[in-house]
Amino acid sequence: MKTAVVGLGQIGGGVAGALVAAGHAVTVYDVRPEAAEPLASQGAVVASSPADAARGQEVVVVAVVDDAQLRAVADEALPAMASGAVLLVLSTVRIDTLDAVAEQAAPGSVDVVDCGVTGGPKAAATGRLVAMLGGDDAAVERVRPAVDAFSSKAVRLGGRGAGMRAKIVRNMMQYNMWAVAYEAQLLAEAADLDLAALREVIDAGDVYTGGPLALFGTRADEGNMETRRAGAALAHKDLMAAIRLAESVGARVPLTRLVEPDYDAVLGASPGDAEEDVRTAGLRIMAELYNLPSYADAPRTPYLDLTIEHLFGRIWTRPGLDMRQRRLLVIGALAALGRDDLLEVQFSSALDRDELTVDQLREIVVHLAHYVGWPQTTVIGPMVEKLALRSDAAADAAPEDQARG
Repeated sequence: MKTAVVGLGQIGGGVAGALVAAGHAVTVYDVRPEAAEPLASQGAVVASSPADAARGQEVVVVAVVDDAQLRAVADEALPAMASGAVLLVLSTVRIDTLDAVAEQAAPGSVDVVDCGVTGGPKAAATGRLVAMLGGDDAAVERVRPAVDAFSSKAVRLGGRGAGMRAKIVRNMMQYNMWAVAYEAQLLAEAADLDLAALREVIDAGDVYTGGPLALFGTRADEGNMETRRAGAALAHKDLMAAIRLAESVGARVPLTRLVEPDYDAVLGASPGDAEEDVRTAGLRIMAELYNLPSYADAPRTPYLDLTIEHLFGRIWTRPGLDMRQRRLLVIGALAALGRDDLLEVQFSSALDRDELTVDQLREIVVHLAHYVGWPQTTVIGPMVEKLALRSDAAADAAPEDQARG
């Protein structure tokens, strides 16, 4: 098959090499002449421009970096392409860019097939890429011999744009998983864990849990609601444990903080509509926030019911902010109102729950001073130092208690 490859970077260079190795008649072009030299030595013809590369070809493979480069190649190559030829787009670009190129190709009866690829440079160099194709059946079948030369697996996802949409989704998953793994690595290092040993454990466990793709392809609304709520509760507990560990060792976990408040949606766990569910949630939040005894058996009054069921049962349990973030908002409001008594309750509880450290409380005082005024923070500052002394005393007493135990 007469095939051209425009763009000889890490992916395009490997694709061109695989096409030559498979016996196709290959013409190549890159803005960097040196990129074509290894392929010329393998038997590829080196073109002087995208138009020169595209002329007389059955398939023109484009493997450039971005949207602007694809448009530039299309401007030059499409007028030179014969009727019935196919422009095969490997570049990851926006869907509107792909549509624009297809519209540009239509008057010349040139088909555009999008071919998202995954596997990276090593897979490209060995002809082992995985290809995600989008285009009409006839056009996809015409490019099959070329795609099969550089792919270990090629799947048609649907009409034009489907392959590119699949690649974009794939990239989103990959980059997010890498980001999460990096965040986990930073936390593991700060927590003084052996990374090699931890990776061994993760790899072994993923065999049974399914790893990052365990829930992919499932519907969040499948299964029993109570089971989903129980799973979400465990997830919140474990994610909050990770956040607390990060705080204790000075690691940043912004992705974990972003995910935790809305994790119910991942498992399709709604908070429930029953009034008792709301009241139970409110009682739990109150107890967790302030280390208060349970109000479950307290006499029910309109004000207490409203506080438990609306403020704590509905507002504090809303997705979007975790408990620590909401507490910080309350601290700011109480400082503005001059409610030192309630501030002390918030500070004390935040320390007890390991939501805030003493140093973070001191930083809060510095920050608030610029908003609520110096006179007010002359009261808040000593309050924090009193709590710091209490916290230090508790920490000093802990080893003695353990020794006696």
